[in-house]
Amino acid sequence: MPSPPESQAATKVDSQAALLHDSYNSARQQSSKDAVHTATSRDVLLFLVAFRILNALCIRTSFQPDEYFQSLEPAWQMAFGRHSGAWITWEWKHHLRSAIHPLIFTAVYFIASGLSQLLHLSPAYQAELFITAPKVVQAVFAAFGDYYTWKLAERVYGHSSNQAWAALALTVCSPWQWFCSTRTLSNSLETTLTVTALCSWPWRWSTNTVAENGEDDAGGRTSKDKVHERGEVEGLTQLRRSLLLAALACVLRPTNLLIWLCVAVSSLVRATNKERTVLVREAAFCGSCILAISILSDRFYYQTWTFPPLRFLHFNIAQSLAVFYGKNDWHYYLSQGYPLLLTTFLPFALIGLYRALVSSISPSQSYPRHNAKELKAMRIRHELATTALIVPAVLSLISHKEVRFIYPLLPILHILAAQPFTSFFLPAVSPASAVHTTTVSRLKKSLLAIILALNVFIGLYTTTVHQSGVLSVLDYLRHEHEHHYLTQPPAFTHITAADTTMTVGFLMPCHSTPWRSHLVHPGITAWALGCEPPIDMNATKRATYIDEADRFYANPTGFMRQEMGPPPRLRSSLGFRLPRQGLGRGIEIEDDGTKGKVGKKQWPEYLIFFQQAEETMRLVLRGSGYRECWRGFNSHWHDDWRRKGDVIVWCLTTRSGSRAGKA
Repeated sequence: MPSPPESQAATKVDSQAALLHDSYNSARQQSSKDAVHTATSRDVLLFLVAFRILNALCIRTSFQPDEYFQSLEPAWQMAFGRHSGAWITWEWKHHLRSAIHPLIFTAVYFIASGLSQLLHLSPAYQAELFITAPKVVQAVFAAFGDYYTWKLAERVYGHSSNQAWAALALTVCSPWQWFCSTRTLSNSLETTLTVTALCSWPWRWSTNTVAENGEDDAGGRTSKDKVHERGEVEGLTQLRRSLLLAALACVLRPTNLLIWLCVAVSSLVRATNKERTVLVREAAFCGSCILAISILSDRFYYQTWTFPPLRFLHFNIAQSLAVFYGKNDWHYYLSQGYPLLLTTFLPFALIGLYRALVSSISPSQSYPRHNAKELKAMRIRHELATTALIVPAVLSLISHKEVRFIYPLLPILHILAAQPFTSFFLPAVSPASAVHTTTVSRLKKSLLAIILALNVFIGLYTTTVHQSGVLSVLDYLRHEHEHHYLTQPPAFTHITAADTTMTVGFLMPCHSTPWRSHLVHPGITAWALGCEPPIDMNATKRATYIDEADRFYANPTGFMRQEMGPPPRLRSSLGFRLPRQGLGRGIEIEDDGTKGKVGKKQWPEYLIFFQQAEETMRLVLRGSGYRECWRGFNSHWHDDWRRKGDVIVWCLTTRSGSRAGKA
C-alpha cells in the first residue's frame, strides 16, 4: 500500500536533515583537524627557526670563499661605501653576478648599524653584531627551507603522515644541512627558494592526464573534482608564488633553470590547452617581474645598465674560465656529490629513487591496485626522481663541478628517502615493538642510534673543528686591533678608523679567510695573494698563466724577495717608538726594501700563513723583527697541500716582548 504524500514528504525532510547534520559534523571535524594542523605547523616553524639560529651561531669553520666574497663583501661595499675596505673579486668587476643576493645583506648591515648606534654599542660589540646579523638572517631562510621540505612531503604522502614526519627528521638530522644551510652562500638561499616553489607548484596538472579527466569545450579539465571559482583563484595565486620564487632562484643561480625545465615540461605535456595557456602566460609575467627587479638592482650596484647572466655565460662558456678553478671526473656528482649531500641517508635515497622511477606505471595498470590519491603521489615522486637524475647528468657535462651546485636537490632526495626510511625503521621503533621485541628490531634500533651518532659527529666536526683556524685568526686580529689601536667611538654607519692603522698580510692561497665582513674595523689595512683568472687571454697565454698565489707557492723565497724586498730588521738600539706606531709596543725597525715602490707589497705588522710554509718563513725571516705571536688549529687533514696544518701569525715585536702561544 503506497505511503501518503505527507509521510513521504516527512521522510524526505528527515533524510535531508540527517544529511545536513552529518555534513555539519563532518565540517566541524575537518575544521578541528585543520586548526590542529595549523597549530602544529606553527610550532614546527618556530622550532625550526630556533634550531637553525642555534645552528648558525655554532658554526666556527669556513667552507667556500663564495659565502663571503659573493655575498657579504659586495653587501659591505653597498652598505658602507666603495672605500670601506671590502674585497670585490673579479666577477663583480666584470659584472658577472646579480646584486639581488648581496642586497639582502646590505639591508642587514644597515639595520645592524642603526641598532648599534641606538644602543651605543662599543666597537667590539658592534663588530660582533655585524658578524652575527647575516648568520641569523640566513638561519631564518634555512628554517623555511626545512619547513617547506616537510610541507612538500605532506603534499606527496599526506598530512601528518609518517613519511612526511620522516622527511622533516631527515632534513633536521642531515649533517650537510647543519654544515651548509645557514652559510651565506647563494646556493643555500637557492635551495630554500626551490623547495618553497615546488611546494606551491600545481602538481595536479602534471599528475592527471587529459585522458583520465577529459577536456571541456574551453580546453579545461573536466572531472567531478573540478575546482570552483574560488579554488581556481587560490590555485592561480599559488602558481604565481611558485613561478616568482622559481624565477628568483634562476636569477641567483642560472643553473636552477634545469630543475624547472624538468618540472615544467612534464606539466606542459600532461596539461590541458587552457592550463598550458595559463602556465605560459604566468611564467612570462612572473619571469618578467623578477627580471626587471634584477636589472634595477644591478643598475643600482654597478651604476650602469648590464645583464650579468649573459656575461656569466660569455666568461664561463665562451672563455672557459670555470676550468681555471679545477676539473672533475664525469662521475663526480654520483661518486662524491650525492654521498656528501646525503652521508648516512644515501642508501635510503637510492632506494627511494629506484622505487619512484619503477613504480610509475600506466594508469590502466595502476588503478586496480591504487586509488587516485596514491597514483598522484606516485607520479609526483616519479617527477622528483627524474629531476634528481637529469640535473646532475646535465651538470656533469661541465668540467668544473662542486657539490653545492646540486644542493637544491637535497630536499627532493630527503622526501624520496622518507618512504624507505620509514618502512625500515618504523616497525622497530613503534610502540608495538616495545611489547614484542625481536632481534631484528633491536638491530634496527642500534643501527638508527649509530646513524644519528655519526650524523652528530660529522655535523659538529665540520662546523667546529675542520678549517676553524681561518676564522679564529680573524677574531685574534680584530681583538688585537681593538686592544692596541682602536681609541675612537663608533660612528653612525660604520666604526671610525683608529688613530693608527694596523697592517696585516696573508701569505696564503687566495680567499683562504673571510675579509672585511669579519675584519670589520676600517683601521685594519690588509693585503692577500690574488688568483684572478686569465681574462681576455688567448689559448697560448692562458696555458702558461700562473696567478699570484701559485707564483708564491712555486718559489716562496724568490716571490718575497721580488715582491716584498728584504724583511724589516731590528736596529741595534731598542726602546724607541715605531714611526707607524706598530703594535703600540715602542719598537723601531729599519725601513723595508719596498717602501714607496708602486705595485709592491709592504711588510706588515702581522704576517699570516699556514703551517705548511712555516719552515720557509723561518729561513726568510731569520734575524728580522718578526716573532710568532699566535697559532691556531685549522685542520687535521686537507685536500689542498698548501692549506695543511695550523694557521700561524708572526708579529713585528722586540726580542724581549715576543709572544708565543697556541689558541
